[in-house]
Amino acid sequence: MTQTPDPAAPSAALNVRRVEPDDADAHRLWKAQERDLAERYDDPELVLETEFPTLVGSWVGDEDGVPVATLVARWSPYPETRPGDLELKRLWVEPTHRGRGHSKAVIRVAEEAARRAGATRIILETGDMQPEANALYARMGYHRIDNYGEYAEEPGSMCWGKDLPTRVLVINGTMGAGKTTTAAAIHDLLGERGARSVFLDGDYLCQANPSGPEDPHHQTLLFASLAALAPVWRARGFGLVVLPRVVEDGDDRVRYASALSTADAGLASVAVVRVTAAEATRAARLTAREPEGFWRNHALARTVELEAILDAARLDDAVIGTDDADRLEVAAAALRAAGWA
Repeated sequence: MTQTPDPAAPSAALNVRRVEPDDADAHRLWKAQERDLAERYDDPELVLETEFPTLVGSWVGDEDGVPVATLVARWSPYPETRPGDLELKRLWVEPTHRGRGHSKAVIRVAEEAARRAGATRIILETGDMQPEANALYARMGYHRIDNYGEYAEEPGSMCWGKDLPTRVLVINGTMGAGKTTTAAAIHDLLGERGARSVFLDGDYLCQANPSGPEDPHHQTLLFASLAALAPVWRARGFGLVVLPRVVEDGDDRVRYASALSTADAGLASVAVVRVTAAEATRAARLTAREPEGFWRNHALARTVELEAILDAARLDDAVIGTDDADRLEVAAAALRAAGWA
């Protein structure tokens, strides 16, 4: 991965666009990078990889309509790396357009794509003949890691990594609003795009008797359970967590961030999206769902009480209606509201 910044050069806007793997502009830029590396490392036989079966994204950056920068991201194919590792490849900026922040711009785009894909770490390889690139990665929060794959025994290779915080999307709402249905649909959409995600109904972690007046809904149990699960999910490379659960305490967002934090990446990033529906809609759903008697009566009363509490608390990043709405459309709206689209 090659770039040569010039801090004294003026900045310029770069339009970064996603392209297909066979994009002609990208392949032209990769060929220029190949020539540069062959000269730097005195290896006229050097041929760069240009096919990426586990591709997450490929980008080209245009300055004034001219393609001048490129970058590729793929899931790591190396068995010695972690399950959630996303590898950056083919970072290149044309020599006459360097020193304008273009390398940083395309890396930022790839990093956001990695977060939305549920990656837990970004990795990359460069070499000791590219001091400018190594300095850039250090400035952007990357740290040296053990060399991996074909670079493990390669003299002069330098591998870097950057841990990404877990991202949590809590689907809030009163009883009958559609929390679990929406969260499950979100998980389906994430799966369709190949994202690495976990879906768990938060209520399942709180089904315990007895409960006391100081913690009637077992929130303490919830966060203790999530803290125990967090390293398990991270070790298996799942960077996205979707949880349907009522959020009526203003401190819960911080509790989620702390419970799902990890030593390597720090506090989790938390979004809270609330779903809502008319009282008649909620009552119909609860009547169909809850057995006749105590639990149905409890649910019909609680949905009204809790809706008023959530309206007053206003703890959500967005509120989405579910009346007569397709579950996948609601899920897509929730992803957009959370910045996960």
